[in-house]
Amino acid sequence: MMKNTGRIAAFDIAAAKLSQIRDGAARLGISIADTAEKDAARHDNEFAGKADIVLADVPCSGFGVIRNKPDVRYKSQSDIAGLPDIQKAILTNISSYVKPGGTLLYSTCTVLKQENEYVVEEFLSMNPEFSPSGFNLPGIGQVPDGMITLWPHIHGTDGFFICKLKKRRL
Repeated sequence: MMKNTGRIAAFDIAAAKLSQIRDGAARLGISIADTAEKDAARHDNEFAGKADIVLADVPCSGFGVIRNKPDVRYKSQSDIAGLPDIQKAILTNISSYVKPGGTLLYSTCTVLKQENEYVVEEFLSMNPEFSPSGFNLPGIGQVPDGMITLWPHIHGTDGFFICKLKKRRL
C-alpha cells in the first residue's frame, strides 16, 4: 500500500526474529523496512508522535494457533497470567508513537478476552484520545466497532484478535 515509499520501522525484543522480518520484507519486495532489537514496552523518543500507523503484534498465549502449535496447551497458568500486563505496557508505550489523526492496531493470536478486549478496554479508559475505528477485513467484511475476534469454526482462519484505534486530531 505504501508503494515502497516512506519508512517502516520493525522491532522485536528477540534479535533472532529480526532476520524473519527482513526475509519477509525482502520476499515482498519491501526495501524501506528497518529492523532493530527493542523492547516495545520501553519508550524511544525517536518515534514519539511521528507514526501514521503503529502495529502492536504483542506477545500472547497463542491459543488461537493451537492447531498449528499444539505445545501451546502446556503453557503454565502463571506464564499466561502475566501476559495482559505486558500487553498493556506495550500498547501504552507505543501509543505515544502515533501522531494525531494516526492509527494504532492491536493484534494477538489468541482468543482469550483477558488478552484482547479487556486489554483494549483498559487502555481506552486511560487514553481518551484514542477511540475504536471501524474497518473492512478482506474475506470477512465490515468490522464496525473496530475490533474482532476471528474464530476457526466461523471464519476459517486461526484464532486472532484485531483492533483498530484512531488517535484524535489536536
